[in-house]
Amino acid sequence: MSLIKNVATVGGWTLVYRISSFIRDIVQSSILGVGVFSDVFNLSFKFANSLRKLFAEGAFNASFLPIFARSLKNDGREEAQKIASQIFTRLTLLVSFFSIVCLIFFRQIMYVFGAGIDPLGEEFGHLVSVGRICSPYVATSFLAALFGGILNALNRFAMPAAAQLTLNICVIIALFSGALFFPDTAYTMAWATFLSGIVQVLILWADVRHNGFRIGFDFSPIKSEVRTFFGKLCSGAIGSGVLQLNILLDFVLLSFLPTGSLSYFYYVDHIHQFPIGILGISFGIVLLPPLVEAINDKNNAVAQERMNLGLLFSFLFTLPTAVILASASEPVIGAVYGRGNFTPEHVAAASPTLIAFSLGLPAYMATKVLSSAFFANKDTRTPFIGGMIAIFANLLLIPLFMPYLKHTGVALATTLSSWCNWIYMASRLKKLWGICIDKPTVKECAKQLAVSAIMLAVVLALNKYLTARYAAGSAAKNIALLTVIGIGTATFLIFGKIIGIFSFLEKIKSPESRKCLKTPSTSPNQKSVKAS
Repeated sequence: MSLIKNVATVGGWTLVYRISSFIRDIVQSSILGVGVFSDVFNLSFKFANSLRKLFAEGAFNASFLPIFARSLKNDGREEAQKIASQIFTRLTLLVSFFSIVCLIFFRQIMYVFGAGIDPLGEEFGHLVSVGRICSPYVATSFLAALFGGILNALNRFAMPAAAQLTLNICVIIALFSGALFFPDTAYTMAWATFLSGIVQVLILWADVRHNGFRIGFDFSPIKSEVRTFFGKLCSGAIGSGVLQLNILLDFVLLSFLPTGSLSYFYYVDHIHQFPIGILGISFGIVLLPPLVEAINDKNNAVAQERMNLGLLFSFLFTLPTAVILASASEPVIGAVYGRGNFTPEHVAAASPTLIAFSLGLPAYMATKVLSSAFFANKDTRTPFIGGMIAIFANLLLIPLFMPYLKHTGVALATTLSSWCNWIYMASRLKKLWGICIDKPTVKECAKQLAVSAIMLAVVLALNKYLTARYAAGSAAKNIALLTVIGIGTATFLIFGKIIGIFSFLEKIKSPESRKCLKTPSTSPNQKSVKAS
């Protein structure tokens, strides 16, 4: 399968997931609004979901997929199945232990994660109860990531991407069900989160069996590949999941701000995560297998081409998205959340936070692409150091911004730390294995920046004369917003065509490039071996 088709498959299903997430957030914000129970569920869910994204998403694939794919190619299905079974066995024991620890010590965990909440107050009691219910979702996510990684190695991307829909389906049903027998709707949503993790594991396990792999418990002597996997998982998590680590730190500090700050940050982060979820995760999953293949074949030219194409694709989508989110933040938030208990005052309070987040979109997406290149070369050290730099920068910047900008200052610090991570990783790329961001790619990125600047001027002008005259969340303002987005997108496409920012797409369409992108060229050494 080609790069474009794989990205479209994963990105398409992730788009469906993100749309369902918006529906979930719209209903949630309308019912819970901004208050104690909203903060309680958002903080509990963010704790579980950030750990899932941190360990059981990009980092898991980056650690597991190269090992499993290499074993499958070189040693056959039986050996690859044995490695997967040994990892499954150890993971099951690990996540079971994690779940027990959370059940017993979750109050102590929340003393840290919710440090700004009064431990003797009613809000803290609800936080502990709801968090205990949500926490097993992290455990099931590890097993779902394992089965999803096996399917990705078999070039089956659709089911792992589609299975994540179970979370939103379950939570939306819970929202419409109301509080039921629980103290508040937040508790119903927590139980729905727990159930969705179990359903997702069962779906992916069934698909793995359908594809001929029987993964079960294996307590035989541990293989070296399994040790390598667990050794790389933690360092890889910090490297590829630096945004999630930063957001976890952000929520700890947000708990010290007035009630509602957590919810503002949570809701805006979900808008910000929309393009990240579609493209960042898609590129992280789809770029890794071909990069691993090219590097294993010692074909640096193909690996460099794939990485640079990934960068161009990421900027092509994130730059105009960042322009829309930054220049039309208030109407965007009003269109998504401005109804029910989420009032126009709440929309105004959340708007600057979206501006701050949007400025980091290109950096985060480009870091995803570079992380795939490092992980494909079995280097987790560089992403690890880049992640630590970003975390350190975040911790330095938040105390400078938060006293004056509140929750917006926290978002701005996270954005700047993402740029620090990107700059470090880009500077280390060529020193690692001779692959670099070449001059044609830099030139193409400069063109994209120029077109985005033109688009920004047009959108700002349209906002002033169209969306600004209507009330937040009103139907007229939403129609005006769609008009602005449509004209802004048309501006980007027209000027992009004139300046030539889409020219690299023609390179992918050429027969030679398609062949190069699908099957790495055989190295001279391999040719001589085949000839002999």
